[in-house]
Amino acid sequence: MRLHRFTRVRGLIVLFGGLTAGFALLATGGFEKLSGAGGVLGMALSALVMIVVGAAKYPRSAGTPSHEQVVSRLLRDRKKYCLILRPFGQDAEIVLPKTGAKRRTGGGPFTRNVTMEQLITSAARTVLDMDTYGIVDQRTTFAPPGPVLMRAADDEWQEIAQRLIGSAHVIVLILPPDRDFGDGFVWEIEQIRQAGATSRVVIVLPPCDQDTEAYEAALRRACVLLALLDGELDHFKVHEYELMLPTGTLVIRSTADGAKWWQTLDEPVERTMVGRKRKTVVADMTYLDVLEVALREIDHEQS
Repeated sequence: MRLHRFTRVRGLIVLFGGLTAGFALLATGGFEKLSGAGGVLGMALSALVMIVVGAAKYPRSAGTPSHEQVVSRLLRDRKKYCLILRPFGQDAEIVLPKTGAKRRTGGGPFTRNVTMEQLITSAARTVLDMDTYGIVDQRTTFAPPGPVLMRAADDEWQEIAQRLIGSAHVIVLILPPDRDFGDGFVWEIEQIRQAGATSRVVIVLPPCDQDTEAYEAALRRACVLLALLDGELDHFKVHEYELMLPTGTLVIRSTADGAKWWQTLDEPVERTMVGRKRKTVVADMTYLDVLEVALREIDHEQS
């Protein structure tokens, strides 16, 4: 998925179209009649080189340790840690462009990117010097790099999750763009409430600029999630949150008084060289800036 976001459709068109045309002309001797074909083939080969170089820079998937190797030692050492919870099977579903020089993304093909799990891991390590953990299915032997994702069997994961929830310094709930809550995720929310850890919860939504319908659905699910953290599901409470949370909300923090949120900011309109309005892109730094604020607030209250 990250490689696909890196190349974009235009990069693939340049690569496959250029290579096909170039090799066809090379095989038929058409280069002698069509001088521009060399440029087409050169563009395709350049695209191929950029794709290979870019893909090589992405960290490889990390092996997932068993929970026996991680949980007991983690809890025994009493170290602060960040816990990521999301519906099972939704690892690395949110991919964001990586900000380059002058806090600007490329906007076209060959734009580096990161996963939401990597962003959360980076924020927790930068702000609080904490490691980040999560749980995956027993059959998942490799997972996207970022947090430490540990394997747990179907008959063990609830016990492991309950122990981790009770001791986590901060809990980050990731809402994927196209997946509703499962029974397991709802159970985890109830464990957070029973453990009295609702004030340590940060909810992360997908970016609002990639798929508007999916984002709006995730925003509605965030309202349901906040109501569940308050107690039993109350449709009036859900509607209250729907009226409260504006479009563009990216990060929500559950508080004793309800919720606090951060959204995309209205920035001055930028124009391209040809006068067209530059599209606003929600990138990694958009989330990192507000995630760091939310984590600092939770750490300050816990201290």
